[in-house]
Amino acid sequence: MNLTVTQRPPFHPPVEFVERKGAGHPDSICDALAEHLARDLAGSSLAATGRVQAFNVDKAIFAAGSVEVGFGGGEHTKRSRLVLVGKANLMDQWRPDVEALTEVTRARLLEILPDATADAFEVEIWLNQSATDLADVVAQGHRDGIPRSNDTSFAAVSLPRSPLEEVVYRLERYLNSATYRDRVPIGRDIKIMGARHDDEVTVTAAVPVLARRVDDRATYDDVVERVRVDALALVRDTFGAETTVQVNQADTTGSQYLTLSGTSAEAGDDGQVGRGNRFGGLITPYRPMSLEAAAGKNPAAHVGKTYHAFARDIAQRLIDETLARETTIRMLSSIGRPVTEPQEVHVEVAGPVDDAAVEMIVKESLADWLGVRDRLIAGQYELY
Repeated sequence: MNLTVTQRPPFHPPVEFVERKGAGHPDSICDALAEHLARDLAGSSLAATGRVQAFNVDKAIFAAGSVEVGFGGGEHTKRSRLVLVGKANLMDQWRPDVEALTEVTRARLLEILPDATADAFEVEIWLNQSATDLADVVAQGHRDGIPRSNDTSFAAVSLPRSPLEEVVYRLERYLNSATYRDRVPIGRDIKIMGARHDDEVTVTAAVPVLARRVDDRATYDDVVERVRVDALALVRDTFGAETTVQVNQADTTGSQYLTLSGTSAEAGDDGQVGRGNRFGGLITPYRPMSLEAAAGKNPAAHVGKTYHAFARDIAQRLIDETLARETTIRMLSSIGRPVTEPQEVHVEVAGPVDDAAVEMIVKESLADWLGVRDRLIAGQYELY
């Protein structure tokens, strides 16, 4: 492993953009359901064979249907269709029940979208046999106990969040909470975009309003204004008076953002794994980012997932245990090598940190590959 430690100034660019796609966005739905499926497959293969077998289910498409919607309600005129696709090292000891997994996935979709009805969606899972060469890479790790990297790819993680990153993250979580949605009739396909120019902050929110709970445009406008006022209060807690919040900017006199199911996947927007939030839950163009889709990948061998988890652990330990105020971790794998032996690790820190302390934390974190695997299976990292 080549370990490089460098200093950088604290993160505070003069201009910053940050985006978060909420739980009901079609891309986020694909991420969530692919990742739940991966956790099911990892857990069941571990239980049946004592190892996490080769698999990846990091491909999905949520094809939008169509609706007729207006104030007071509407109807679905064409079902939306969700298809999860992947490969697995199917064997006599472990052969997942695809029909049962499909029903579980359908139930999870309705948990994400509690305002939807079951007849709004079709759900399919395509699970075929893994390629022999990739299954052999994973099997090699089974022989000596340490998984082999099944790809050459990189991860990038930065901690802590900037104030704008934190506000965008918190605002989406606040508006998308069950408590808030019980009071205000909005769906879950909430998208937040934050922009900062020096000290001036503008937050733009797209928030669907549940058609059956608003009878006219005046009621709809009241809902949108309430969301704007509540969002403005949250953002101003951090940034003060130099803040603007705008909601549903695409609305016109004759058009508004109404929804039946709470997601634009019902009509206007398709979804895919990996097109939404990056590892950590945000889209941050001013930070180093990998384009890897962590959701749905193998939690033992796929470094596009595991190296983000390793990097997150290293970054958090540096913040907690050293004088580092901020850090960015980049990790590069090499296909076929043990996951504990990355090709390169680059640690950037802001603050006085001893290189020997960094090396110790990196090595200890990499040695905890079983812990990373099990925490990924348990859903303890925010992948999207």
